[in-house]
Amino acid sequence: MMAAAWLLAAALAAGDPAAQLVQAKALMRGASAQQPQARLLFTEAAGQGSGPAAYYLGLMVKNGMGGPQDQAAALRWLILAAQRQVVPAMFIVANMLFDSDAAQARYWLDAACEAEYPEALQQKSVALGEGRMGYVHNEEQAALFLKMAEHAMTHRQPEP
Repeated sequence: MMAAAWLLAAALAAGDPAAQLVQAKALMRGASAQQPQARLLFTEAAGQGSGPAAYYLGLMVKNGMGGPQDQAAALRWLILAAQRQVVPAMFIVANMLFDSDAAQARYWLDAACEAEYPEALQQKSVALGEGRMGYVHNEEQAALFLKMAEHAMTHRQPEP
């Protein structure tokens, strides 16, 4: 156990994004006093190319964890995570853009569906069934997407 802690400390000191991500996630889930440090670690790791770090940073900024809440900054971080193929970020971005940019919202919802993200498949099923979000009303397609969502729930991806 001590060796693992030492290795993590060495990796953090070296600026390893994967190690920063592990440490930042632990801090984010800890006491609220630790959350500003989590934001800093996520920011550094995201700046080094970590999609998951951009995702968690976006969530923290969106929810005001460890600092001020800022929806515009949160959207920027979450879009960066989505561009880096973090599937839950794609789904969140789709929902954040729903009222302001329907075409982009559909783009990210479709991307999350292609990655078989259950919540995205379910949301697209509803949108097709009701003819919302710019999708043409199609009961057959709605039923298909609902079936795909049910299947996707049986093999969920691990968190980023």
